[in-house]
Amino acid sequence: MDLREARLVALEVIEVLAPACDRVEIAGSVRRGKAEPKDVEIVYIPRMVEERVNLFDVAEVPATEGVIAELVREGWWEFDAKVRRNGPRYKRMVRRGVVVELFRAERGNWGYLFALRTGPGDFNRMWATHGWGGGTLPVEVRLKDGWVWAGGERVVVETEEAFFDIVGIPCWEPGERSGARLGRWKLGFE
Repeated sequence: MDLREARLVALEVIEVLAPACDRVEIAGSVRRGKAEPKDVEIVYIPRMVEERVNLFDVAEVPATEGVIAELVREGWWEFDAKVRRNGPRYKRMVRRGVVVELFRAERGNWGYLFALRTGPGDFNRMWATHGWGGGTLPVEVRLKDGWVWAGGERVVVETEEAFFDIVGIPCWEPGERSGARLGRWKLGFE
């Protein structure tokens, strides 16, 4: 598919999810402006709503769950039959023949997940690998379970810029990110 078509699908998805979200953004190759993206990636923070779970108990649940279920029932989109993903943090949908991947974040890990889901993969592998393995990740930082950890403590990372500061690399524009560029920067040539 071409970038224009992918952007249209991404904007449709954002439009229907936005009322159930505190934040929702396009990520992946569409955000990077790749000419022919293979899929659409969306990162979102759901608005939490109270829902009765039984006669006596109420629980907070993501408002997006109800929206997604309703859109599936209506046939607006469907779960991907080839790669089945329908977990609480990652869903893989198909809208008008286009694969749409939904990644759920929280305020405290938004910056990390948004950077991760923007990519590209070679860039991510380099910043997610410690220096002794050829990457740029500082020795005191760990990336685990969707969160950034330092000194054994979970670190709040609300912005992409804050994430790149923690891992010690520049926050280049999405379309300017690559493993090759990060490698040149690491060697002092950038």
